[in-house]
Amino acid sequence: MSKFYSSQQIGVILEVLNRRFNCSIDPKEFHSVDYSSSSLHDILVQRISDEISGEWTTERAYAVLKGALKHMGLQESEISVETPLDNFIPRANRRGRVTEWSRVSGISLDVLKPNSILYGISVVLFFAFIPLGIGMDWFLSAIGMLLCAGSIFLLNKTASNFKFQTLGQLAEAVAWKQYLQQQKNKSNTNTEIIAQEVQRVLESA
Repeated sequence: MSKFYSSQQIGVILEVLNRRFNCSIDPKEFHSVDYSSSSLHDILVQRISDEISGEWTTERAYAVLKGALKHMGLQESEISVETPLDNFIPRANRRGRVTEWSRVSGISLDVLKPNSILYGISVVLFFAFIPLGIGMDWFLSAIGMLLCAGSIFLLNKTASNFKFQTLGQLAEAVAWKQYLQQQKNKSNTNTEIIAQEVQRVLESA
């Protein structure tokens, strides 16, 4: 007997496959009915193949990012190419919201950076301790470099400033990154591999 998948199960399946193949297939495409394993397998293989072969553009990236923001509760009127990212995601719990944005959109969003002044000072001091160690004391120099390295790590770990000012700028960066990844996928992924991975994920769901 063929197994059937609900829209909720398909959402989980798509989250895995979108991440695996760097795609952005919207679970809303599968909200109407329950799908049998055979029909869902064929549909997913075709959709993933289309996503990999379809060229990424700024317009496509913007549509995916905008759709994810709407799914997260933002209104259509709040979202535009020129709107600052700070308006979409305030600083409070920004890292968590960006993580959710990545999950919903199916795109890994590397959009946060640490405080530029503190980060710059830490990097400069790190390298400044090298000649200090050569000319004076390696022990003190090593401690200073260790403290700077820890500071750099902590600043990266708690980064909360956006690398881009507007959604349009982010869409351009995402489109270029996805395009490069797409070219790599075209040479490394074929339909047989896609079909095998889809079957594996369906069986484990």
